[in-house]
Amino acid sequence: MTPFHIIGHADCGKTTLIADLVRLLVEKGIRVGSMKHSSHVHELDKPGKDSFCHRQAGAVPVSMVTETMSAVYLPRTPEYTPQKLLETFYGQVDIVLIEGWIAGPHDKIEVWRKTVGRRPLFSSIQQVIALVSDDPLSQEDASGVARQKIQSFKRSDLCCVVEYMLNRV
Repeated sequence: MTPFHIIGHADCGKTTLIADLVRLLVEKGIRVGSMKHSSHVHELDKPGKDSFCHRQAGAVPVSMVTETMSAVYLPRTPEYTPQKLLETFYGQVDIVLIEGWIAGPHDKIEVWRKTVGRRPLFSSIQQVIALVSDDPLSQEDASGVARQKIQSFKRSDLCCVVEYMLNRV
């Protein structure tokens, strides 16, 4: 299992990029998992539903199982870190695409759009190995990409991104 963080500012296209990469990887027969990491505190379950009430009463873990889906609710504790979840639940996949978890320990692919109005993150984030964007970089940022040996890809060239990832697996 090889994880890749897909990082970038809000509204730069992380979710869309991940969905497109998943489709291309799956078409190649690659087993892909994904993880969405949020730095914000918010409820994942629906307040008032049975599983929510079970959790509120103190049950750990709580699971929800339907005819076609299952989910396990775990509290975020030192025991249930994103890395531990990867090790526990993603052992049967080839690649895991992690949206966010910018401080995580794995290689990162940044998606950047000029319309967001902010500079790319790669200059202040460790382990950025690639930048995906159809927008031109400033001279300063282009120099940083070259200096840090970050691979650049056009957003429209996702097949090249997939090949790059597969060569790192």
